[in-house]
Amino acid sequence: MPRGVKLTDYGKGQISALFKEGISKREIASRIGRSDRVVRNYLNNVDNYGTKKRKGRPRVLSDRDRRSISKATSNSTNSLRGIRNECKLSVSIPTIWREINRNPNLVREKMRKAPRLQQHHKDARLEFARNNMSRHRDQVIFSDEKKFNLDGPDGFDGYWRDLRKEPRYLSRRNFGGGTVMVWGAICSKGTVRLAFTSARMNSQEYQNVLQDNLLPFINSFEGNEVIFQQDNASVHVSRSTKAWLEANSIATLEWPACSPDLNPIENVWGWLVRQIYSQDKEYSSRNELKEAIERAWHELTPKMLSKYIHSMPNRIFEVIKKGGNTIDY
Repeated sequence: MPRGVKLTDYGKGQISALFKEGISKREIASRIGRSDRVVRNYLNNVDNYGTKKRKGRPRVLSDRDRRSISKATSNSTNSLRGIRNECKLSVSIPTIWREINRNPNLVREKMRKAPRLQQHHKDARLEFARNNMSRHRDQVIFSDEKKFNLDGPDGFDGYWRDLRKEPRYLSRRNFGGGTVMVWGAICSKGTVRLAFTSARMNSQEYQNVLQDNLLPFINSFEGNEVIFQQDNASVHVSRSTKAWLEANSIATLEWPACSPDLNPIENVWGWLVRQIYSQDKEYSSRNELKEAIERAWHELTPKMLSKYIHSMPNRIFEVIKKGGNTIDY
């Protein structure tokens, strides 16, 4: 005989009808196949039967425990086991995980990359922002190099992001080996032709890249004043490169060191990475990877480029607002 299952509306109707006929509770229970207790409970409280809410299992964590977990998790790279040990709790790992999930201020987030900024870097970024507040963004050609790996993008470190606090950043230095190195440039008018370079490009190779890719692009818009942006890599600011730029009448934008977050082409690289490595795609040869990079590059639309480039006023505002610190772009 089933026990513990609430009566359906049909079962309630049967009990009421049989009871009105003067049939005993025990006999009713026998006829409908339910326990005496179920029948009695219903008849003793017909109007409110089934409305009482059962109390769930009490939580094993006190309010103090929950505050302790929140504090230990906030902007931390600690593991669930480490959080439990730090809080000196004798609960299960899933209990810690459920408590973190219940907290609306805590989310698992990638740790973003950012350069280490010294005070002189911050001062230079502030000066750049103030000097370029009124510069028309459509004048600038933004450029950069990017490394792509055959086996997917570089990994990342995760952490527990507290939405009430500033995000943490993963500091990495700029240079390192790579499978395929790419130079690219964008502006509001479109993309400059990509160039695949050596992993350790020297000044002469860089000037050849500009000669074959940047110069034809600029000449195609002759009559329009443009300014070329590049970072402060040694091949960009070498004496011979400066002489080449001057000889070809290419004006350059004074750019603060350690400022990839100010360059909208970084967002383009991010979009390319997501396209190229979607669904955990890997590549067996350099040529296969190069073809994928070029396909993705040609898929960039004017609308996307405009979105990234027209974010410059907001970037400049954020730099000033944060006193030269890293901005969230």
